[in-house]
Amino acid sequence: MFDKLKDMGSMMKQAKEMRSKMKVVQSKLKKLKVSAVDKMGWIKVILTGDLDCTGVQILNMDEIVALIKESPEKAKAKLEKAIEQAFNKAAGESKKIATSNLSEVSGGMNIPGLS
Repeated sequence: MFDKLKDMGSMMKQAKEMRSKMKVVQSKLKKLKVSAVDKMGWIKVILTGDLDCTGVQILNMDEIVALIKESPEKAKAKLEKAIEQAFNKAAGESKKIATSNLSEVSGGMNIPGLS
């Protein structure tokens, strides 16, 4: 009986340590900056490690303006696609980094929501 209580106490201690390490990782992820550029090189999106958008930059304004003059509808569609691509690329990289950091804390355990 006492062995079970001892094991339970050990598990509680490990859970507290893991929770403390998780808080450190979450804090690091909030400070982390991940950026990505779309395939056309028009848009750059900057996200934090917890997927907050901190910036959007237009990289190739001349090309965009030329397309707007030629075909506003086509320019709008391409610009929307460029923003989508850049955001998704940055989000994917951010998720990889977050998963890697959180799995180090969890010791490789498959915890739902962390992998």
